Amino acid sequence: MTEDDHSRTGVGRRVRAARKLAPGLTQAALAARMHVSTSLVKAVEQGRVPASPAFVAAAARALSMTVYDLYEQPTPRFGVERAGVSELETAVMAGPALAGDAAGVALSDLAARVRHIAALQRRSRYDASSAELPDLLADLHTAAALVTGDHDSEHVHNMLATVYGAAVICLHRLGSSLTGQAAERAAHSAQCSGDPLLAALADAEVGLPLMHRGAYEPAQRITDRARDGLVDQPTGDGVLSIRGYLHLRSAILAARKGDRQSSDSHLAEARHCGQHLPELADLYDTAFCSANVTIHAVAAAVELGDGTTAVGRDEPLPAGTMTSRLGHHHVDLARAWLLHGDRDKAFASLQTARRIAPQLTRYHPQVRETLSVLAETDRRRTDSLSGFARWAGIAM
Repeated sequence: MTEDDHSRTGVGRRVRAARKLAPGLTQAALAARMHVSTSLVKAVEQGRVPASPAFVAAAARALSMTVYDLYEQPTPRFGVERAGVSELETAVMAGPALAGDAAGVALSDLAARVRHIAALQRRSRYDASSAELPDLLADLHTAAALVTGDHDSEHVHNMLATVYGAAVICLHRLGSSLTGQAAERAAHSAQCSGDPLLAALADAEVGLPLMHRGAYEPAQRITDRARDGLVDQPTGDGVLSIRGYLHLRSAILAARKGDRQSSDSHLAEARHCGQHLPELADLYDTAFCSANVTIHAVAAAVELGDGTTAVGRDEPLPAGTMTSRLGHHHVDLARAWLLHGDRDKAFASLQTARRIAPQLTRYHPQVRETLSVLAETDRRRTDSLSGFARWAGIAM
């Protein structure tokens, strides 16, 4: 890797460096392995086009790397916000072995702490939640070992599934590779919760880490299986929420595979589900509602590389839309505006995302990709862009 490669960040630089270490691997040869055009590989390597999640997944496979390698996750540039990650990873690995011999905590107190974690997650406060999750998991596993009676046991396992689900998102946002193990823990706990809808949702969430790694086919099979499992459940708000949520997952998966027709079909199914729910519904912590369909419609178009359609799909979101969803939406809008050719609006969307959800924005790999392209091609390098890039760990 050259000195210039070391001094800059961005997937393109890392792809270029890895390719040059492989004897005879030209841009054309890499493109053939990835099933993309040579011009796209060249543009990404030169920092003129941001690497999409689908591009990163294909490049990782072609170069025998992981998406975490190419995204440089966990990034070495930050420390304070990730202070609780190592302990949380240890807690996830330990699982039931966390249970202690001391008297258990009252279930009502545990439930209050679970609600507190959920509130932190909705505000994208991953530093705070990662600091509290290990002790809460230990107390919940202790309660699971000590509790008597089916009702209380199911209640504890319901809380365990919820907390492990929070750990999945927290670990992913803060750049940990243990999201898959946390998802498996959540699924196992949900099977003991007595709630078939929670069990179906937790089973589906096992596919989320696969999606982030670019394993789209198995992620889609897991999602389809979970959705098919809802067929025999009585239709109600809970079923509609989970079914709609899973259709949104499928819409993004299809878009990353380049299947516009399937993506649009899943968006239409999700929109139908959302029409029968309250404006800001959030059953089973899915945040599924009509506003979330709009957010995913924009995201799907971005994944297809169609910035014009993405910005055209944007609509005002209702007051009270979840902070984490809003932050992610503006990250997607930044990518959309960049694809559309409006760099000023792209940067403005990043600034909005930072204001709404700073931790999500700082650690989101697509934020760093968008910033890298803006910094690479903007020779004016305004103070505001330079300051944002420094905050996000982008060398300019």
